[in-house]
Amino acid sequence: MNAYRICGDMIHLFAMLLLPVVMWRRKSCAGISAKSQILFAIVFTTRYIDLFIVFISLYNSFMKVVFLSSTYGTLYLMFYTFKTTYDYKYDRIRILYLTVPALFLSFFIAHVYTIIELLWTFSIVLESVAIVPQLLMLSRTSKDKSIISHYLFALGSYKALYILNWIYCYNESNFYDPIVIFAGIVETIITFCGYFSIFIEPKAKSGPIRVVVTDAAGQLAYSLIFKIANGEVFGTQQQVILHLIDEPSAMEVLEGVCMEIDDLALPLVQGYVKTTKLEVAFKNVDAAFLLGTMPNNESKEKKDFLSSNVNTFKLLGEALDKFASKDVKVLVVGNPANTNALICSLNAPSIPKENFTAMTRLDQNRAQSAIAIYLGLCVSNIKNVTIWGNQSSTQFPDVFNASVQSCDSSTSVYDVIKDTQWLEDDFIKIIQTREAAVIQARKKLSAMSAAKAAVDHMHDWWFGTADGTWVSMGIISDGSYGVPKDLIYSMPVTIYKKQWTIVQGLKITSIAKNKLDLAAKELLYEKEEALEVCNPSCVLLLPDCKT
Repeated sequence: MNAYRICGDMIHLFAMLLLPVVMWRRKSCAGISAKSQILFAIVFTTRYIDLFIVFISLYNSFMKVVFLSSTYGTLYLMFYTFKTTYDYKYDRIRILYLTVPALFLSFFIAHVYTIIELLWTFSIVLESVAIVPQLLMLSRTSKDKSIISHYLFALGSYKALYILNWIYCYNESNFYDPIVIFAGIVETIITFCGYFSIFIEPKAKSGPIRVVVTDAAGQLAYSLIFKIANGEVFGTQQQVILHLIDEPSAMEVLEGVCMEIDDLALPLVQGYVKTTKLEVAFKNVDAAFLLGTMPNNESKEKKDFLSSNVNTFKLLGEALDKFASKDVKVLVVGNPANTNALICSLNAPSIPKENFTAMTRLDQNRAQSAIAIYLGLCVSNIKNVTIWGNQSSTQFPDVFNASVQSCDSSTSVYDVIKDTQWLEDDFIKIIQTREAAVIQARKKLSAMSAAKAAVDHMHDWWFGTADGTWVSMGIISDGSYGVPKDLIYSMPVTIYKKQWTIVQGLKITSIAKNKLDLAAKELLYEKEEALEVCNPSCVLLLPDCKT
């Protein structure tokens, strides 16, 4: 046995142990392809079927046992221990597309037609393409790719060293096996192509982006438009064309807003469109701020309030579907924001549901600020506050997993604020009723702070979250944390290349679980009531959404 073989085995061993160890530490299998792991399990099972029949050496037997155990252990973690974190929707390739051709090819190229030899040949051919599901998943998901990059580099290096091993064996004994050499070269090329693809950045869109703001003559839009135009959302190098839409009765006010845009003389503004027509407002837009809703009042039943907004957001969804960019990023601010975002997405089937979000960032900012004020610290010292659930009084501001940052340390909020009663009662009520307190004080809805939250939300969506931090967004639920699927539900997310990923593995206390369930119950009610108002086509898009 030569050095190339030993080094290749050690790197292969590292690759096989890397995934289960990382999964166990992160309590998540997000970003890992179960299809690839199933294929590797088939590879090792068919290749090492002679484990109890043929003895070569203790080293050989030990490596076989480790590879089999690690692969099946990885599958156990993915399908049982951390099954709620498995990204099944991105792991879509049918493994039959790889196993069946590999099996047929094995019959044509096998050296000897015995069961053991055919299975060995099949394992060699299948191993050369077993990584393909992982590479396809890699291109579809926004998960942190650092671990996968290490995994791919290790697998590619292992096989490259084995190629050197085969060259060495040929020089020493004039022996070579064309099957393993060809399959090894194919595997090495595929694996390293996947590895290097991680570092290829997609080409940025040249020229200005188009941004639509609804209810553009309103107070919230007045605070928001300047921030968009000044580069606070999409960056100080990104030019924008503003699409401003409102009701015909608001056109005179909107004309005044446009005069002020002209008077700002901002170099990033390459133009604006003011209109009352949806087809004009949403044409080719890259980002959408949906601000306006029908006003609510105490005399209006909740069902009537939902009904008055469903038809509005149904029309907005249809307009997005027909006229907007298919990669448009949609932020719904107008309440009930979660359900409005859901209805909007249902009526825009050509746009991914992941592109529709509801704003709970205002509540996150409020919670961060409340903790900072309590501790007498700067708000930037408070990290990873989470808002769960609905943009309503049932929302749950959660600081159990939040931290207080100092120059060289990070401490749990619960360890710094030892008043559990305040954290689990008074603090939650303060955040849940903050909007009502603002309205009572200034007789109007929040505008300045809401605009800042909309900026924070879209900016982080556009540029991503910092390492080790997450933000709260109302996003389409996938079953994580026991939340029913297909609700727009506020959760902690990280963002990479404009794609969000739900943070997994956070500890949920019994108090938190009850509050998450309460918010889910309210959203399920809103969803059912909204779908009753929708026309039948909306229901057909999601036939199992009623409970």
